[in-house]
Amino acid sequence: MMTLDLTFWKYLLLVLCTGTLVSAPLEERARIAAGFEGLDQRYGSPTLKLWLDRSGDDLRAHFEGRVNPPWWSAANAVEAMVDFMNASGRKDYDAWLTSMHDLHRTPLAKWPLVVAELKRRGSWSPDDEEKLKRKQPKSADDSEFRNEYMDDSGWWGIAWLKMAERTKEEKFLLTAKAIHAHMAKAWRPDLGGGVLWCLEPDKQKPNAITNNLFLILSARLASYTGQESYTQWAGKVYGWIQEQKLYDGTGVVDGPGTQQDYWSYNQGTYLGGLLAYAELKRDRALLDLVGRTALHMLEHGGWVTADGIIQERLGTNGWDGCLFKGIFARYLGQVRDALLQAKSQPEIASKIATTITHSSTALLNFPSNEAGQFPADWHPGGKNQERNFNTDVSGLIALVAALPCSQILPLDKLK
Repeated sequence: MMTLDLTFWKYLLLVLCTGTLVSAPLEERARIAAGFEGLDQRYGSPTLKLWLDRSGDDLRAHFEGRVNPPWWSAANAVEAMVDFMNASGRKDYDAWLTSMHDLHRTPLAKWPLVVAELKRRGSWSPDDEEKLKRKQPKSADDSEFRNEYMDDSGWWGIAWLKMAERTKEEKFLLTAKAIHAHMAKAWRPDLGGGVLWCLEPDKQKPNAITNNLFLILSARLASYTGQESYTQWAGKVYGWIQEQKLYDGTGVVDGPGTQQDYWSYNQGTYLGGLLAYAELKRDRALLDLVGRTALHMLEHGGWVTADGIIQERLGTNGWDGCLFKGIFARYLGQVRDALLQAKSQPEIASKIATTITHSSTALLNFPSNEAGQFPADWHPGGKNQERNFNTDVSGLIALVAALPCSQILPLDKLK
């Protein structure tokens, strides 16, 4: 076992969390900035102040419901932008994210802007006035980035809470709180507990991703606000996750009662939930468990290729699956940073750092298409070379995770 004295740890943390904070490799920082610029160029709509799930600013198709914002994916892009600004000292995206938040927290606010732009483009007819009247939110809970899918809502809650922490602006915190209340209402003891995945009648079941996100949001809100109600919710969902044995010793399954259904974003958000709860409770033993669990996932879960590059165990076919690996990398980066700050488990922190570095290096070295997009599979010889909004966001999240201290948590007072 490698041992590191306190002097070394102080030196390492000084390098990682001060000098490297603003002097990370220029190539990597430039590639991340170019990647976010590419997202806006390919998928961004200046009118909507948001991205669409197909390239080109086709507002007509959006008005007709044929093209829509990639909702949960966009939340992950927002979080990645905040993380990048925090890690690099940049402020590039604050204004863009603020305008996005202000417009989309009220569902109907965008339509006057869309109509005005369609009229300016000469793409509006009298029949469209009737279509416009039918564009009403499904319920009052569709405001503040909430919808019928609780996991979608959770992604946005975590992203806007990060903006609240970054800017100290109350409006972002109010959105995060509204989303938490929305998710809490979907906790169903009559269905075995846990937050439901979706409110639609045929989808009312709890699953791993929704409850992992709810734990992250609850624990971080508790840490940020000091409000006991969030602490109680964090304890409640943490207990439920453990009781359901979503982590079966091999990996995190998709939901209660499922087997061998492992997806990388469930592994990442599980680690993120445990870590957020450890930070809230100032629990060193739980932090150590997080580190050991992350190591076991990397060494025995099938998530890493022989070359040390993160892969999707069940393959990246499908739109959603193309984003999962980046989310895994994000939370691995948080565990790495927390272990470093707490001066705990240096071998595990090193293993995690090596995995993220190998993955980010593969992304930087991968032959790109003319638009500079990332492929679905990151390892050489990967079968899926599809490039879309989700593959881009996934790659960018991984590159941001490779920047030291992008996710440093205040774990200096652990028990």
